Amino acid sequence: VILSKASLNYVKWIEDENIIVLDAYTIKNTDSILEIADGIILTGGEDINPLEYNDTTNIEVCGPINFSRDTLDRKLFDFAFKNKLPLIGVCRGMQMINVASGGTLYGDIPTEIGTTVIHRKNGEVLHEIALSCENDDYTNLIFPLDKDTFLVNSWHHQALKDIAENIKIVARSYDSLPEAAIMDRSIHPFMISVQFHPERLGKENGIHQQMRKSFLNAIYN
Repeated sequence: VILSKASLNYVKWIEDENIIVLDAYTIKNTDSILEIADGIILTGGEDINPLEYNDTTNIEVCGPINFSRDTLDRKLFDFAFKNKLPLIGVCRGMQMINVASGGTLYGDIPTEIGTTVIHRKNGEVLHEIALSCENDDYTNLIFPLDKDTFLVNSWHHQALKDIAENIKIVARSYDSLPEAAIMDRSIHPFMISVQFHPERLGKENGIHQQMRKSFLNAIYN
C-alpha cells in the first residue's frame, strides 16, 4: 500500500501482517513502487495549489504551497484511476480527488461559508455529520450501517465546492459541506474519501474500522 505522505497514524491504521506500507513522498522513483502497488492512500497535508483548479483568488488565503506534493498526489490519483486500484483520500486527499477529477474548492470556509460549523480552531475539533445518500452499497464502504449521524474530527479550512462529475457525496456537515465522497462505482470500483481523519479516530471507532475493512477487502478481492 502506498501512502502519498506517511505518518505513524496512517501506518498503524492500515497495517496488516500481509501488507507492506511505502511512503511515496520519500521515494524518488515513484514509477517503481506503482508497479507493485495494490492500494493507495492520499493523506492529509498542505493546501492544494489553487492553480490546480484554475483559481487565482484562493491563492491569498492558502498556506504554503507544496508543489511537489501536488504533482505526486495527482500522479498517484491518475495511476489508481487508470488501473482501477483501490484508493482512499483523507482530508487533502479528498480535495485532490475532486480537483483531479475537474472539481473546485472553497478557499477558506469561515469567510466563504461562515461559522455555523467550526471545522478548525487552533487544531483539531469535533462536529457531527449526517449521511446524504441512501444507497447502502456506497455508504457502507465508509460508515457502519447502524446509524445515519456521526461525530467526526476536523482540521481543515478548505472544502469541496464544485463537485466533479462521477463523484457522489454521501455525507455532509450541518453547513452542507461535503464530508464523505465516493467515485461512481461504474467508473471506478473503489475510490472513497473523507474530509475528516479516520486514522486518528481510534481503533474502536466504527468509521475507522469500516474504512479499513472495506479498503483491505477491495485489495484482497
